[in-house]
Amino acid sequence: MSVMECIAELFGLLAKHKLLALLMVLAGGTYFTEWTRNKKKRLKYRHDALNRRQRAAGMKIALAEQLHTDDSEILSLRQKIINLPIMELIQGIKSGQYTAVQVLHAYQARALECTRQTNCVTEPVMEAEEWAKELDSRDDKSGLLFGIPFSVKESLGVEGYDCNYGISKYIDEIAKSDHVLIQVLKSQGAIPFMRTNLPQTMFSFTCSNPIFGETVNPYDCERSPGGSSGGEGALIGLNGSLFGIGSDIAGSVRVPAHYCGICALKPTHRRLSGKGEPTVVKGQKGIPGVNGPMARDVDTLVLVTKTMLQPKMFELDCSIAPVPFNDKVYEDKTPLTVGYYDDDGYFTPVPSCRRAVTMTVEALEKAGHKVVPFKIPSFKDGVEYAAGQHLFRLMHADANRRWFSHLDGEETDRFLSTQIAHSARPSLIHHLLYPHLFMSRREKTFLHNAKYGITTTDELYDNYALKDDYIAKFVAAWKDAGIDVLVAPAFGITAPSNDYGAKLMFLGGTTGLYNMIDFPAGVVKVTNVTVEDEEKLTHDFKIRDNYDRMAKEACKDSIGLPVGVQCVALPWREELCLRLMKEIETAIKEFPW
Repeated sequence: MSVMECIAELFGLLAKHKLLALLMVLAGGTYFTEWTRNKKKRLKYRHDALNRRQRAAGMKIALAEQLHTDDSEILSLRQKIINLPIMELIQGIKSGQYTAVQVLHAYQARALECTRQTNCVTEPVMEAEEWAKELDSRDDKSGLLFGIPFSVKESLGVEGYDCNYGISKYIDEIAKSDHVLIQVLKSQGAIPFMRTNLPQTMFSFTCSNPIFGETVNPYDCERSPGGSSGGEGALIGLNGSLFGIGSDIAGSVRVPAHYCGICALKPTHRRLSGKGEPTVVKGQKGIPGVNGPMARDVDTLVLVTKTMLQPKMFELDCSIAPVPFNDKVYEDKTPLTVGYYDDDGYFTPVPSCRRAVTMTVEALEKAGHKVVPFKIPSFKDGVEYAAGQHLFRLMHADANRRWFSHLDGEETDRFLSTQIAHSARPSLIHHLLYPHLFMSRREKTFLHNAKYGITTTDELYDNYALKDDYIAKFVAAWKDAGIDVLVAPAFGITAPSNDYGAKLMFLGGTTGLYNMIDFPAGVVKVTNVTVEDEEKLTHDFKIRDNYDRMAKEACKDSIGLPVGVQCVALPWREELCLRLMKEIETAIKEFPW
């Protein structure tokens, strides 16, 4: 039968069944109308995104032209300023050796160089020079961070600028005031000067969005800087900023710190303010998100944390516990009892990440601290179910409905599309793959949690109760081990490409564990990937399922990439966590490798 005969027969059938024909016409019309509406919306959002990017590019170009100079003395001074540790720089500004404007210009010029390499900056804060001049005119130069420029993740509000999370529909939704943390830092003389890139919706370990494009790793432009605070990681990793403020719900300051060779701290929930910061998944309480500092070294991280824990923050946000920085705990010289593990039972890290833990333990022991192995408690006794899997159960409690609502009509970033395909599959594909005989329990559990969420209030309460029980269990194991602090892998892998970063979202259990149980955790660099690490990855890394296979592929040819460790303390002991980070930073430098 020819095509024309088939069409004629179809029309003949519809003529006999008029109701069926009417329903088909209505369905087709509805589908076409919706398709047309979405197409117009996508075109509008694409146009808005292009205009927003061009506007930001114009701001960068204007600033670059303003800063351009061939004067060798000015260029030499700028480089000298960039190389100075933060305390020396602050002292130099307060003594009059440098002006706040000179320091700002040095970091503005450097940041623009960094973003040309990595696309880490979304836009400069154009009022920064005005603020620097005002600081230079003051007689009182008593601020803890007087004259120091700092960068800000795009999601933290800066008055007069939009926070769009890489989502076009939120372009030009202007912040009416500075975020509380920015207000506190400005009150101590710091100057927000650059805003940095993030992944679309922020729910990703990649760093790319349709508005500002893809940010890449400062060590290798083919790899990811991590996410969601990837712009901060890349900028600080290239010395384009002394410190910045990011946010963390499953590792979003710690993973970029690990990938980019810097330091970061995820504090206990409500130790630092999040007031005035919109969120993509509003109302999600199972895994608390927090803001945290990121810096090139631990000394800077400590100073910034101390600066934020000022009375002004407690005045601006009464939901924050008024607990100032405890210098006595941080400066204590009593040897620590340090627990450690290199495998959390959820994902066995690649060899370089495990070696970083071994190096750290050896260095700490040589420095006089006691080290003891620590075993992560099982989440459910007698059941193969890791705490990292429960993290995703709570994060995806609404089966991603609120997350996906932000993407309605949007052009979805290509890496986010890959992530959605691997962690929130369309129903038909999910049903086809879920019962597959070759899928590991880990894969099945992750995909089930990511797709279906929690369906009843009773189930939600049960899952909250499981979390609370596990926190008590973890604390009991900590006390039984007699440890003060804990050293763990910073993440399961070293910096992958953004594509692999999107596929390996499940690795968030490694860092997200400490969001779920709400322990402070920081990351500090200790080493770089070696030839021996690469050989062990090739020959010794065990492949149990598709996740292991992808992790191995993601870490090939990684020689030279930075590797950190994660430092953990009990809730509200940020000072102890930072002390451990400083002990590690010092011990690693002094240990004869």
